[in-house]
Amino acid sequence: MLELLEPIAIFTHVARAGSFSAAARRLGISKSKVSTQVADLEHKLGVQLIQRTTRSLSLTEAGNLLYLQGEELLRDAEQAVASVHNLNDATRGVLKVGISQSFGTMHIIPALPDFMARHPELELQVSLLDHKVDVVSEGLDLLLTMSEQLPLGMVARPLMKCQFLLVASPGYIAQHGNISRPEQLVEHNCLVYQGEWHEHSMWQFKKGEDYCEIGVSGNFRVDNAPALKSAAVSGLGIVYLASYLMEDEIAQGTLVPLLPDWQLTHNLPLQAVYPRRKHLAPKVSAFIDFIKTHISSPPYWDAKFDHLYKLRK
Repeated sequence: MLELLEPIAIFTHVARAGSFSAAARRLGISKSKVSTQVADLEHKLGVQLIQRTTRSLSLTEAGNLLYLQGEELLRDAEQAVASVHNLNDATRGVLKVGISQSFGTMHIIPALPDFMARHPELELQVSLLDHKVDVVSEGLDLLLTMSEQLPLGMVARPLMKCQFLLVASPGYIAQHGNISRPEQLVEHNCLVYQGEWHEHSMWQFKKGEDYCEIGVSGNFRVDNAPALKSAAVSGLGIVYLASYLMEDEIAQGTLVPLLPDWQLTHNLPLQAVYPRRKHLAPKVSAFIDFIKTHISSPPYWDAKFDHLYKLRK
């Protein structure tokens, strides 16, 4: 079994990189050694792992199964090394992080130089994602997500809860009128988030003991929150959006809050999601702690909306 560990690790790097050359560069060995090791592994296992063409390669069913297990093997080995390094309180190695695209672009990416300066021995690889993520198969150490569909078998650590605002442009309000109760939304063009796994067309509101859930409709649906914001700014309709998207627009007056004395109660937390482990790798723990401190509590962008939240009852 021991003689299979090295070729399995090399094969996993090939599958991860998508080519023999890229895997060889990452491992610091020759392409011929990579190819030989994979061929020997296929011979010893008695199965074809990779389908090769002159321009690309793809995994067979057996190859995909071994790749998933190989990723687990490498993670366990890396965790063992990290646990030893942790004795010296060191954070090093490669950290692969997936982040929800719009939130990551606006609020995480600008803060990462500070994180890197604090951990110079760490190599950070970031993927900005807008699809349902399989943490293991995509080779991630950590996923920062606001998805309501969390991966199975993962640890999910809440970092903060999104606040929401109901907004429209001044032009839309001037043309179609303001509203004083959520029920009036059925008379308006409402812009709806509609993704592959979720449609947010039931909008929740609360005021004291009064709670209502309004089914809204409109002529524009999209699977991207910034696109919804842009449509609202252009005067297309009313939108129910997370506050982190709208710092500038509210301040500049291109979007105007509606129903300011109503709470918008849609539940959408930012969560740090990672594979279940006995010991969390220091690099993962360091990144989570950094992001939690960076965002603060309440989140720094919500401080700009404090005057609005005080109106809610």
